[in-house]
Amino acid sequence: MEEVAECYLMELTQRSLLQVTERKACGRARIFVMHDLVREVTSIIAKKEKFGIAHGGASTTQIAHEARRLFIQSGAQTMNSLSSSRLRSFTLFDTEVPCSWIRDLLSRFRLLRVLCLRFANIGQVPAVVTELYNLRYIDFSYTKVKIIPTSFRKLVNLQVLDLRFTYVEELPLEITMLTNLRQLQVCAVYDILLRSLNCLSATKIPGNICRLKNLQALQVVSASKDLVSQLGNLKLMRTLAIAEVQQSYIAELWNSLTKMPNLNRLLISTCNVNETLDLKMLKPLPNLTSFVLSGKLEGGLLPSIFSVKLKLLKLDWSSLKKDPVSSFSQMLNLVDLFLTGAYTGEQLTFCTRWFPNLKSLQLADMEHLNWIEVEDGTMVNLDVLSLAGLRNLKVVPEGIKYIRTLHEMFLIDMSNEFIIRLHGSDNHIVQHIPNINKFDSSDSQAVNNVAYLPWLAKKFGPGAIKYASIYCGSSGS
Repeated sequence: MEEVAECYLMELTQRSLLQVTERKACGRARIFVMHDLVREVTSIIAKKEKFGIAHGGASTTQIAHEARRLFIQSGAQTMNSLSSSRLRSFTLFDTEVPCSWIRDLLSRFRLLRVLCLRFANIGQVPAVVTELYNLRYIDFSYTKVKIIPTSFRKLVNLQVLDLRFTYVEELPLEITMLTNLRQLQVCAVYDILLRSLNCLSATKIPGNICRLKNLQALQVVSASKDLVSQLGNLKLMRTLAIAEVQQSYIAELWNSLTKMPNLNRLLISTCNVNETLDLKMLKPLPNLTSFVLSGKLEGGLLPSIFSVKLKLLKLDWSSLKKDPVSSFSQMLNLVDLFLTGAYTGEQLTFCTRWFPNLKSLQLADMEHLNWIEVEDGTMVNLDVLSLAGLRNLKVVPEGIKYIRTLHEMFLIDMSNEFIIRLHGSDNHIVQHIPNINKFDSSDSQAVNNVAYLPWLAKKFGPGAIKYASIYCGSSGS
């Protein structure tokens, strides 16, 4: 189904009905936009054909009973006569409506297949949801939901459950009864800048997950001895994020991962800063295009587990003793490279002709790093450069002037000496970069304004900003 849907999207872009404005590291479209004129025409046709209706303000109060899909951006409580028995898809982005309004509304839509309450002002799952037996898709992301009720076992047709950016810490045992699940995503982000070891929360899944044989995406799940062995039964898995991993789990975990021929995105995080992973005897997973590895590596040595197909690589707190950059230079497909606390040495070198397709580079929290050598002709397509927490780096790398494609530069928690030179004697090195953002991570408002809220607005629209500010404040992110 996923391939068919993607083909439909690609066909729409080829016909210029949709435009791709941003792509993932793997090349897949991340964000689409529709031209205003095209949107107006499609809205008219959708309403005429009873395909769907979008409600965006108080000026539109009448909603057709025959509509099969309803999207509410704002002004939900101004609507009347909202009791269509034919509704199959309901999407709510209005954060102003109370939970009671949502509960009463859903009780009228017994045939719903798609329910999206992203950003809704709810602290618990409305009880009526588990009575909507036809649901295939549920999205409670960016809400204050804490508990998933055991009555979810009734939703036997459910294929997608999105609980990202919620407060759910443990799923009920009954979740393993939903054998049609294809995507199960549940996590919170404790560190928006993704620089700490445990920046993502891990959710516990009790019971045996072997029943979920249709699962293609699972993130972020808390590791256990039983779970890592059970994962081998999920042969359709494409995306997996597993945290709180211990060295004693590694052999069984890797054995399970080798049974997933379609696995292309993987995140592995250790349980704490003292846990050391020995990966030297493991073979690469050949189809990985995205790999995040967080945790200390045995002997400070880089294992040979990185596929040449990788387009995104993130190493966190690996404590490597040797410059890892040269080891990654042969990965010609690499688009995004993030090294956070990955290296304990003093110098990194980027040589000519290395990383020809790299678009984004982040170097962060390497306390001994005091020199970055950038040769002419390296990273010839780099678009974004982030330097964070490199307190020993006092001089702006001279070779940055050679990277003429740089569009944006982030400087976070850098030393005063570095910033002074940036504005003074070294300013000529960065004068070709149109956007240079400087801030300290202790300034939460600056972090939100520069790193988080623009991304959220671009992905979900300006309406997401109000809720995100509340969410970040209450969760301490």
